[in-house]
Amino acid sequence: MKKFFYTFGISFYPILIYTAIQSSLGMFLAVLFGFLEGARDFNAMMDVLKANALVITAICAVVTSVVLSLFFNIDVKNGRIEKRGQIKAMDFVMAIVGGAGVSIALNIVIALTNMAGKDTAFVEVSDTITSNPLIVTIICAGILIPIVEEIIFRGLIFNRIKHQYNFVAGLLISSLLFGIYHGNIVQGIYATLLGIFLGFAYHKTKSILIPIFIHMSGNTIVSIYAKLGENEENIGILVVTVAISIIFALIGTIYFINRKVEQ
Repeated sequence: MKKFFYTFGISFYPILIYTAIQSSLGMFLAVLFGFLEGARDFNAMMDVLKANALVITAICAVVTSVVLSLFFNIDVKNGRIEKRGQIKAMDFVMAIVGGAGVSIALNIVIALTNMAGKDTAFVEVSDTITSNPLIVTIICAGILIPIVEEIIFRGLIFNRIKHQYNFVAGLLISSLLFGIYHGNIVQGIYATLLGIFLGFAYHKTKSILIPIFIHMSGNTIVSIYAKLGENEENIGILVVTVAISIIFALIGTIYFINRKVEQ
Protein backbone atom coordinates (compact mmCIF):
# COMPACT_ATOMS: atom_id res chain seq x y z
CA MET A 1 0.00 0.00 0.00
CA LYS A 2 2.92 2.29 0.81
CA LYS A 3 4.29 1.72 -2.69
CA PHE A 4 0.93 2.61 -4.24
CA PHE A 5 0.59 5.93 -2.40
CA TYR A 6 4.23 6.82 -3.10
CA THR A 7 3.76 6.11 -6.82
CA PHE A 8 0.49 8.06 -6.83
CA GLY A 9 2.19 11.05 -5.24
CA ILE A 10 5.22 11.21 -7.52
CA SER A 11 3.00 10.66 -10.57
CA PHE A 12 0.35 13.22 -9.69
CA TYR A 13 2.36 16.25 -8.60
CA PRO A 14 3.63 17.11 -12.14
CA ILE A 15 -0.02 17.67 -13.10
CA LEU A 16 -0.49 19.84 -10.01
CA ILE A 17 2.57 21.91 -10.92
CA TYR A 18 1.23 22.51 -14.43
CA THR A 19 -2.22 23.36 -13.06
CA ALA A 20 -0.73 25.78 -10.51
CA ILE A 21 1.34 27.55 -13.16
CA GLN A 22 -1.67 27.75 -15.47
CA SER A 23 -3.82 29.20 -12.70
CA SER A 24 -1.35 31.76 -11.36
CA LEU A 25 0.56 32.78 -14.47
CA GLY A 26 -2.57 32.40 -16.61
CA MET A 27 -4.52 34.83 -14.45
CA PHE A 28 -1.62 37.30 -14.46
CA LEU A 29 -1.44 37.13 -18.26
CA ALA A 30 -5.21 37.50 -18.53
CA VAL A 31 -5.08 40.67 -16.42
CA LEU A 32 -2.09 41.93 -18.45
CA PHE A 33 -3.83 41.24 -21.77
CA GLY A 34 -7.02 42.78 -20.41
CA PHE A 35 -5.21 45.93 -19.34
CA LEU A 36 -3.54 46.24 -22.76
CA GLU A 37 -6.91 45.77 -24.47
CA GLY A 38 -8.66 48.28 -22.23
CA ALA A 39 -10.70 45.82 -20.14
CA ARG A 40 -11.45 47.19 -16.68
CA ASP A 41 -14.27 45.10 -15.16
CA PHE A 42 -14.48 41.40 -14.35
CA ASN A 43 -16.70 40.43 -17.29
CA ALA A 44 -14.44 42.23 -19.73
CA MET A 45 -11.42 40.46 -18.25
CA MET A 46 -13.15 37.08 -18.66
CA ASP A 47 -13.85 37.90 -22.30
CA VAL A 48 -10.17 38.69 -22.82
CA LEU A 49 -9.18 35.46 -21.05
CA LYS A 50 -11.49 33.43 -23.28
CA ALA A 51 -10.30 35.16 -26.46
CA ASN A 52 -6.63 34.58 -25.59
CA ALA A 53 -7.00 31.23 -23.79
CA LEU A 54 -4.93 29.26 -26.31
CA VAL A 55 -2.04 31.74 -26.32
CA ILE A 56 -2.07 32.00 -22.52
CA THR A 57 -2.08 28.19 -22.20
CA ALA A 58 0.87 27.97 -24.60
CA ILE A 59 2.90 30.52 -22.62
CA CYS A 60 2.17 28.61 -19.40
CA ALA A 61 3.19 25.40 -21.21
CA VAL A 62 6.59 26.86 -22.11
CA VAL A 63 7.26 27.92 -18.51
CA THR A 64 6.11 24.53 -17.17
CA SER A 65 8.26 22.69 -19.73
CA VAL A 66 11.37 24.41 -18.36
CA VAL A 67 10.44 23.60 -14.76
CA LEU A 68 9.47 19.96 -15.36
CA SER A 69 12.49 19.33 -17.60
CA LEU A 70 14.56 19.70 -14.42
CA PHE A 71 12.54 16.92 -12.77
CA PHE A 72 12.91 14.80 -15.91
CA ASN A 73 16.70 15.15 -15.84
CA ILE A 74 16.77 14.33 -12.13
CA ASP A 75 14.78 11.15 -12.82
CA VAL A 76 17.28 10.16 -15.51
CA LYS A 77 20.17 10.59 -13.06
CA ASN A 78 18.29 8.67 -10.34
CA GLY A 79 17.53 5.76 -12.65
CA ARG A 80 13.76 6.22 -12.84
CA ILE A 81 14.07 6.85 -16.57
CA GLU A 82 16.07 4.58 -18.85
CA LYS A 83 18.80 6.49 -20.62
CA ARG A 84 18.18 7.15 -24.28
CA GLY A 85 19.63 4.63 -26.70
CA GLN A 86 20.46 5.25 -30.33
CA ILE A 87 17.53 6.71 -32.21
CA LYS A 88 17.26 6.61 -35.97
CA ALA A 89 16.22 9.18 -38.54
CA MET A 90 13.40 6.82 -39.54
CA ASP A 91 12.03 7.05 -35.98
CA PHE A 92 11.39 10.75 -36.52
CA VAL A 93 9.94 10.20 -39.99
CA MET A 94 7.56 7.55 -38.67
CA ALA A 95 6.71 9.74 -35.68
CA ILE A 96 5.59 12.53 -38.01
CA VAL A 97 3.86 10.22 -40.49
CA GLY A 98 2.33 7.94 -37.89
CA GLY A 99 1.33 10.78 -35.58
CA ALA A 100 -0.55 12.56 -38.35
CA GLY A 101 -2.19 9.36 -39.53
CA VAL A 102 -3.28 8.03 -36.14
CA SER A 103 -4.62 11.43 -35.05
CA ILE A 104 -6.77 11.89 -38.14
CA ALA A 105 -7.93 8.25 -38.02
CA LEU A 106 -9.02 8.63 -34.38
CA ASN A 107 -10.81 11.89 -35.17
CA ILE A 108 -12.69 10.22 -38.00
CA VAL A 109 -13.75 7.29 -35.82
CA ILE A 110 -14.97 9.65 -33.09
CA ALA A 111 -16.76 11.81 -35.68
CA LEU A 112 -18.63 8.75 -36.96
CA THR A 113 -20.01 8.14 -33.46
CA ASN A 114 -21.51 11.67 -33.46
CA MET A 115 -20.26 12.26 -29.90
CA ALA A 116 -18.64 15.60 -30.69
CA GLY A 117 -21.89 17.50 -31.27
CA LYS A 118 -23.38 16.21 -28.01
CA ASP A 119 -20.40 17.11 -25.83
CA THR A 120 -20.86 20.80 -24.97
CA ALA A 121 -17.53 20.97 -23.13
CA PHE A 122 -15.71 19.71 -26.23
CA VAL A 123 -17.60 22.13 -28.50
CA GLU A 124 -16.55 25.03 -26.26
CA VAL A 125 -12.90 23.97 -26.29
CA SER A 126 -12.98 23.38 -30.04
CA ASP A 127 -14.51 26.82 -30.68
CA THR A 128 -11.85 28.46 -28.51
CA ILE A 129 -9.06 26.79 -30.46
CA THR A 130 -10.47 27.26 -33.97
CA SER A 131 -11.29 30.93 -33.33
CA ASN A 132 -7.58 31.68 -33.60
CA PRO A 133 -5.72 32.16 -36.90
CA LEU A 134 -4.34 28.84 -38.18
CA ILE A 135 -0.71 29.85 -37.67
CA VAL A 136 -1.41 30.72 -34.01
CA THR A 137 -3.20 27.40 -33.51
CA ILE A 138 -0.29 25.46 -35.03
CA ILE A 139 2.34 27.27 -32.94
CA CYS A 140 0.38 26.95 -29.68
CA ALA A 141 -1.59 23.69 -29.95
CA GLY A 142 0.60 22.04 -32.56
CA ILE A 143 4.08 22.79 -31.19
CA LEU A 144 4.29 24.32 -27.70
CA ILE A 145 1.56 22.55 -25.72
CA PRO A 146 2.52 19.01 -26.88
CA ILE A 147 6.01 19.49 -25.41
CA VAL A 148 4.80 20.02 -21.84
CA GLU A 149 2.12 17.33 -22.12
CA GLU A 150 4.68 14.75 -23.22
CA ILE A 151 7.11 15.71 -20.47
CA ILE A 152 4.30 15.29 -17.94
CA PHE A 153 2.45 12.20 -19.15
CA ARG A 154 5.17 10.19 -20.89
CA GLY A 155 8.38 11.64 -19.49
CA LEU A 156 7.37 11.69 -15.81
CA ILE A 157 4.12 9.80 -15.16
CA PHE A 158 4.65 6.89 -17.58
CA ASN A 159 8.27 6.40 -16.56
CA ARG A 160 7.61 6.65 -12.83
CA ILE A 161 4.76 4.13 -12.87
CA LYS A 162 6.78 1.87 -15.17
CA HIS A 163 9.75 2.07 -12.79
CA GLN A 164 7.61 1.26 -9.74
CA TYR A 165 5.46 -1.42 -11.39
CA ASN A 166 5.81 -2.38 -15.06
CA PHE A 167 5.48 -1.19 -18.65
CA VAL A 168 1.80 -2.15 -19.06
CA ALA A 169 0.76 -0.33 -15.87
CA GLY A 170 2.72 2.76 -16.90
CA LEU A 171 1.26 2.73 -20.41
CA LEU A 172 -2.39 2.27 -19.44
CA ILE A 173 -2.48 4.53 -16.38
CA SER A 174 -0.55 7.40 -17.99
CA SER A 175 -2.79 7.18 -21.07
CA LEU A 176 -5.95 7.18 -18.96
CA LEU A 177 -4.74 10.16 -16.94
CA PHE A 178 -3.86 11.93 -20.20
CA GLY A 179 -7.44 11.43 -21.34
CA ILE A 180 -9.02 12.51 -18.05
CA TYR A 181 -6.85 15.63 -17.94
CA HIS A 182 -8.47 16.96 -21.11
CA GLY A 183 -11.73 17.40 -19.21
CA ASN A 184 -14.36 16.25 -21.70
CA ILE A 185 -15.57 12.94 -23.11
CA VAL A 186 -14.54 13.42 -26.75
CA GLN A 187 -11.00 14.62 -26.07
CA GLY A 188 -10.77 12.14 -23.20
CA ILE A 189 -11.36 9.13 -25.45
CA TYR A 190 -9.14 10.56 -28.20
CA ALA A 191 -6.28 11.42 -25.83
CA THR A 192 -6.42 8.05 -24.05
CA LEU A 193 -6.16 6.11 -27.32
CA LEU A 194 -3.48 8.44 -28.69
CA GLY A 195 -1.65 8.16 -25.38
CA ILE A 196 -1.30 4.41 -25.84
CA PHE A 197 0.35 4.97 -29.22
CA LEU A 198 2.58 7.69 -27.74
CA GLY A 199 3.65 5.58 -24.78
CA PHE A 200 4.29 2.51 -26.91
CA ALA A 201 6.48 4.46 -29.36
CA TYR A 202 8.36 6.01 -26.44
CA HIS A 203 8.93 2.59 -24.88
CA LYS A 204 10.40 1.30 -28.15
CA THR A 205 12.76 4.23 -28.73
CA LYS A 206 13.53 5.45 -25.18
CA SER A 207 13.58 9.02 -26.52
CA ILE A 208 11.06 11.59 -25.27
CA LEU A 209 11.54 13.39 -28.58
CA ILE A 210 9.61 10.66 -30.42
CA PRO A 211 6.27 11.09 -28.59
CA ILE A 212 6.79 14.85 -28.74
CA PHE A 213 7.12 14.69 -32.54
CA ILE A 214 4.13 12.31 -32.79
CA HIS A 215 2.03 14.67 -30.67
CA MET A 216 3.14 17.75 -32.59
CA SER A 217 2.41 16.12 -35.93
CA GLY A 218 -1.00 14.89 -34.80
CA ASN A 219 -2.14 18.21 -33.34
CA THR A 220 -0.87 20.14 -36.34
CA ILE A 221 -2.59 17.98 -38.97
CA VAL A 222 -5.83 17.93 -36.96
CA SER A 223 -5.73 21.75 -36.74
CA ILE A 224 -5.25 22.02 -40.50
CA TYR A 225 -7.96 19.41 -41.13
CA ALA A 226 -10.42 21.32 -38.91
CA LYS A 227 -9.70 24.59 -40.71
CA LEU A 228 -10.20 22.95 -44.12
CA GLY A 229 -13.45 21.46 -42.86
CA GLU A 230 -14.91 24.92 -42.35
CA ASN A 231 -15.23 25.28 -46.13
CA GLU A 232 -17.43 22.77 -48.00
CA GLU A 233 -15.42 23.38 -51.15
CA ASN A 234 -12.52 21.50 -49.56
CA ILE A 235 -14.43 18.21 -49.37
CA GLY A 236 -12.21 16.61 -52.03
CA ILE A 237 -9.05 17.53 -50.16
CA LEU A 238 -10.54 16.21 -46.92
CA VAL A 239 -11.42 12.84 -48.48
CA VAL A 240 -7.90 12.46 -49.87
CA THR A 241 -6.45 13.51 -46.49
CA VAL A 242 -8.49 10.85 -44.70
CA ALA A 243 -7.42 8.12 -47.15
CA ILE A 244 -3.75 9.06 -46.86
CA SER A 245 -4.02 9.36 -43.07
CA ILE A 246 -5.35 5.82 -42.70
CA ILE A 247 -2.41 4.52 -44.72
CA PHE A 248 0.02 6.62 -42.65
CA ALA A 249 -1.58 5.36 -39.42
CA LEU A 250 -1.03 1.75 -40.49
CA ILE A 251 2.54 2.41 -41.61
CA GLY A 252 3.46 4.20 -38.39
CA THR A 253 1.80 1.60 -36.15
CA ILE A 254 3.44 -1.33 -37.92
CA TYR A 255 6.83 0.40 -37.81
CA PHE A 256 6.80 0.94 -34.05
CA ILE A 257 5.40 -2.54 -33.37
CA ASN A 258 8.27 -4.08 -35.32
CA ARG A 259 10.94 -1.74 -34.00
CA LYS A 260 13.31 -3.33 -31.53
CA VAL A 261 13.30 -1.87 -28.03
CA GLU A 262 16.30 0.37 -27.48
CA GLN A 263 18.62 -0.85 -24.72
